[in-house]
Amino acid sequence: MKRMKNTSPILGLGNDIIEIERIRKSIDEHGRHFLDRLFSEKEQKYCLKYKDPVPRFAGRFAAKEAIVKALGVGFGKMVSWHDIEILNEENGKPEIHFSESLKERLNDPQILLSISHCDEYASAVAIWIAS
Repeated sequence: MKRMKNTSPILGLGNDIIEIERIRKSIDEHGRHFLDRLFSEKEQKYCLKYKDPVPRFAGRFAAKEAIVKALGVGFGKMVSWHDIEILNEENGKPEIHFSESLKERLNDPQILLSISHCDEYASAVAIWIAS
């Protein structure tokens, strides 16, 4: 069978779900070291302004995982946790900021992102679109 050329504007799709308590336990056990390893100073400042910051940290964790899945790269040699920063626009919409080196390596990827959380879980969906 002949393969058709992909003409879709969607280049990749990723999603992730995490138990909020898993993130809470990691923060309780490893404290600032855990937060500094995964989240930028701005991300931490945003999350820590809430009475319970853990669901927001979990949402950002899920978002970063969903983004690397959409890009098809994973964390490690190609991408570090600090290459991706999730902030919020004024209206609350999550906004992705990539490091300059990641933008260069991946040709400035354009990603759509949605983050959700409830009492037990945080989840995120990322769609890499052609620019």
